[in-house]
Amino acid sequence: MPRAKKKAARKPAARKVAAKRAPKTSANPAVGKAQEAVDKLTQEAATLAKDVAAAKKNAAAAAAKAKKSGTKGDARSAEKAKKDAAKLADKAKTNRENLRGAKVKHAVIMAETAAIEIEQAAVQAAKDFADSLAARAEADLKKAVAAFEAKWRKSRSKADTKKAKAKAKAGAAKAKAAAKKAAAKAKAIEKKEAARAKAAAAPKKKRKVARKATAKKAATAAAATTTAKAPAKKKAAGKRGRPAAKKAAAPKKAAAKKAAAKKAPGRRGRPKKA
Repeated sequence: MPRAKKKAARKPAARKVAAKRAPKTSANPAVGKAQEAVDKLTQEAATLAKDVAAAKKNAAAAAAKAKKSGTKGDARSAEKAKKDAAKLADKAKTNRENLRGAKVKHAVIMAETAAIEIEQAAVQAAKDFADSLAARAEADLKKAVAAFEAKWRKSRSKADTKKAKAKAKAGAAKAKAAAKKAAAKAKAIEKKEAARAKAAAAPKKKRKVARKATAKKAATAAAATTTAKAPAKKKAAGKRGRPAAKKAAAPKKAAAKKAAAKKAPGRRGRPKKA
C-alpha cells in the first residue's frame, strides 16, 4: 500500500515535467529539429529505464537462485544477467548524456531564437510605433492646421473689419470734404454768376441814364441854338421854300452825332474782367 501511494504521488510530477518539456512553436526550423531530438532521447531514456530496472531485477533473481542452488549453470546465468544489466545501465547512462546534450543544444537554440525573435519583435514594434506616430502626427497636424486656420481667420477677420471701418471712415471724411468743397465751389459759382448778372445789368442802367442826359443836353443845345437864330428866322420869314427848314434841322443832326459819340464807349456786352 505505501508503495502504491508513492507511485501515485510521482505521476503528477512526471506530468509536470512532461508539460514543461512540451515543445514550443517557433518560426526557426532548428528549434523543431532540436525539440524532436530531445523528445526521441526522452522516449529512449524512459524505455531504457524500464529495461534497466527489469535487467537488475532478473540479475538479482538469478544471483539469488545461483546462491541457493550453488550450481555452475545458475552461476553463469546470474553472471550473464548481471552483465546484461550493466550493459543496459551503460546504455541508459549514454542516453542520459545524449539527452542532456540535446537539451542543452535545444536550450541554446531556443535562447538564440528567442533573442532573434525579440530583436525582430523590437524592430517590428518600433516600426509599428513609428507608423502610429506618423498617423497620429497626421491627425494632430490636421487638428493643428484647423485650429490655426480658425485662429488666423478670426484674427484676419478682426483686422479686416478694423481696416474696413477705417476705410469707411476715411471715405466718409473724404466724401464730406468733397461735398463741402463742391458746396463752396457752387456757392462761388453762384456768387460769380450773380456778380456777372449785376455787372451785365449795370451798363444798361448807365446807358439809359446816359441817353436821358444826352437827350436833355441835346434839347438844351437845340433850345439855345433856336434862341440864337431867332432873329435870323425873322429876317428870312418873308422868303418861301424849304431851305429855312433845312437850316433848322442842322442843329438836331449835330446834337444826334454828339449823342452817338458819347454812347459809343458804353456798348453792350460782357463787362471786361478786372
